Amino acid sequence: MSKRITFEALIAKREQREADKLKVGMLDIPGSDMALEARMPSQKVVLEIYGELSAAADAMDALECGKHALYAVCPQLQDRKLQEDLGVAEDPMSIIEALFSLTEQDTLGGKALRFMGLLPDAKPDGAEQPKDPALETVKN
Repeated sequence: MSKRITFEALIAKREQREADKLKVGMLDIPGSDMALEARMPSQKVVLEIYGELSAAADAMDALECGKHALYAVCPQLQDRKLQEDLGVAEDPMSIIEALFSLTEQDTLGGKALRFMGLLPDAKPDGAEQPKDPALETVKN
């Protein structure tokens, strides 16, 4: 049975919610020792991306949603000078394709969605990951 939440716990929850709006982190770039800075976007942007994620009908839709999330949380990718230098100023979101492989886009997009709280965290450290997930799901 659940116990009743206290006044102090409610206040602490509100303070945590305010702190989450200012959340800053790093998204490790796969295969390198570098990372992109991540900052929590506005609630409006989070809700927009949540809608995209909920409406994703296939892997391509999910990949596009992840790329949108990555662009939204990484101020470095929104830098106009960088976009101009890479020749993507007319379509700023294409900076992601200009910089990252398809696999990196998928991985970084997932990290961005987890950073925003829209996907559950990956398995905790130390948890055994199957070597080939496809083989794990097709046991006969």
